[in-house]
Amino acid sequence: MQFLEAAFKAEMSPEYLEDNIHRMAQYFLAADNFEKTASTARAYLQFWEDGRYRADMQRLCAHALGQLKKNEEGVKIRRNLIRENPENLIGATGRLDRAVSYYMHKDYIKAQNICRELAGSKFDEVAAPSLFMLSYYSLEQRRIDDAILYYNILKEGYPHAVGLDDLIDRFSNLNESPANYEAEHITGTVYSIQAGVFSVKGNAYSLKDRLKQYGKPVEVKKKTISEKEYYVVYVGRFVSSKQAMTFKARLETHEKEVYQVVAR
Repeated sequence: MQFLEAAFKAEMSPEYLEDNIHRMAQYFLAADNFEKTASTARAYLQFWEDGRYRADMQRLCAHALGQLKKNEEGVKIRRNLIRENPENLIGATGRLDRAVSYYMHKDYIKAQNICRELAGSKFDEVAAPSLFMLSYYSLEQRRIDDAILYYNILKEGYPHAVGLDDLIDRFSNLNESPANYEAEHITGTVYSIQAGVFSVKGNAYSLKDRLKQYGKPVEVKKKTISEKEYYVVYVGRFVSSKQAMTFKARLETHEKEVYQVVAR
């Protein structure tokens, strides 16, 4: 950062100046110097109105302003970023940033609506973190069924996604008890282990065939989520949640996965 600043003050060649200022903004952000990140990004946007790094600088500036609690200005810049890039990755990333901001301000409904839309994005760089956040913040709100559902969709679509291990750790730390799964008594209610959610039918039936070895009935049911069809794998039909939880623990030990007991 010191070398970059020194080069800037030495009136470096114009052909390198744009790259230099872009890199300076990145370094200021890495150092958590949000004031200089914002001021450098603003200067770039004023000097290079149609510069090569315009979208990236808009994103850096909006993020820094958010950290400085200058939310109104940050929102305006992010809105421009999204409007100027409606169909490409940077625009989708701007929408993802907007969702993160909503989550940070505990506006969960707006954040989750954006993430549900982005979960079906053609850009993997946006779809995977959207699914992660849907699962993560469902856990924060103790909506365990939703958290497991989005975790399973993330795991199937992006098996090497950053964050999967973190979600597993958070599931493992839940204080589970039969009371978590007890529903109002309704005649005929049974409990099953939800073992997987798949967009590809064949993947669901492959898991079904593998789980038959545990001696319990395995079913595949079609479910529509955000206008998209998924195939949910259920194991067992237990008359009480306590029985289902006991079997879930056995299944998780053998399969080294995280599952959920659901009332059906």
